[in-house]
This record gives sequence, C-alpha cells and structure tokens, in this order.
Amino acid sequence: MTSLQQLALTNPHWSLEDFVQVVNDWLPQFLPSAEKSRIQDEVNPRLVRYYTTQGLLDKPLRSGREARYTYRHLLQLLVVRRLLMEGYSSPAIEKLVISKGNSDLEALLQGGVQLSVQAANPALAFLQHVQQRSAVPPAPIALSASPPVPEAALASEPSPARWTRLEILPGLELHLREDFVYPNSVQEQQNLLQLIGQRLAHYLSTLSPRKRL
Repeated sequence: MTSLQQLALTNPHWSLEDFVQVVNDWLPQFLPSAEKSRIQDEVNPRLVRYYTTQGLLDKPLRSGREARYTYRHLLQLLVVRRLLMEGYSSPAIEKLVISKGNSDLEALLQGGVQLSVQAANPALAFLQHVQQRSAVPPAPIALSASPPVPEAALASEPSPARWTRLEILPGLELHLREDFVYPNSVQEQQNLLQLIGQRLAHYLSTLSPRKRL
C-alpha cells in the first residue's frame, strides 16, 4: 500500500473530483473503526468548498480557471474529518490545520493515539499527546514483594499503576498498564503492531545465538 509520504513524493495536483475520490479512498484508514459508516464519512465537492470557506482548508491552487488540490490539502481534510468525528470544534480545528506543517499533520494522523476532547485548547493538547506517545514508552514495572505500608502513608501517596499480563504465545507476553489506550483506527493499529515488531526484533538481535535457542 502506498504510504502518505510516498504519495507526497508524486507532488499531486488533483482536480476537485479526483481530490474527493482520493480523500474517500484514504479516510477509512484514519477514522476510528467504530465510526466507519461509508454514507456518513464520504466527502463530496460541496463539502470541500464549504470547509475551504470556513478556513479549515487552504485555498486551492489555480490552473487557469480550474482549482487544484495538493498533498497538503489531503492531509488537512483527513485531519479535519478525524477531529470532527472526535467532537472537536471548528475553531480549534482551524487553528491547527492551517498553522501546522505537513509533518505535524502526518503525526496527527499516524501518531498511534486515540483522540480525547480536552478543555481549553484541545487542538494543542492533542498535538502534545501525539508527541508524548511518539516517545519511547516506559519499560514495564517489575512487581516484587514489599513490606506493609502504614495506612497514613497510603492516604497521602497516589496508588501505583496496575499492570495486566497477557500471554500472546509460549514465551511471549505483553504487559499493559491500566491507563493504556489502544488506538482505534486502522492506520494507528498498524503503526502500533509495526512498533512492537521492531522492538521485538531489536531485542532478539542483541541476544547471543545460545540464548536465542
């Protein structure tokens, strides 16, 4: 499958009709799985023009009298549709999609996170959330026996995070912290699986041949 970055290298300049088709082809990868209703999600030329007049998309380029849409327009529209699905307001979305560069918009789509509406400036909060989740995740906490803690100390200290152990295969386990949020779009799920595979392959490459056996 062509990635967004590979598509960018082609420097596309779509007509409005072609742009709408491309958007609808890509949308299912970035919308939450539970929200995928083809009738509800599809974009049409009228909607593209409306988003442009509302300041949610850059104005199209011009080739003679025809409007032309680029890779950046595609990123903007994908982000707009996703944020609207998640309950963000148009003013918050406008500030984000117009001001951010293509790499930031790509991160919003492929950051491996689930959106949650935040107070104050939700668009900025979401971008910070992407950056935090893109960082190296903390290693699982090793649980060990410890002496009893006085009740007074328990009242003043936060409860430790709880972990759940899932056996995937014999010899392979996943440790999930209670606050982990599983991504719910196809693209983000694929990114997560790829990251897990990369970390596993890197770890196995550091083992001696004897330990691998």
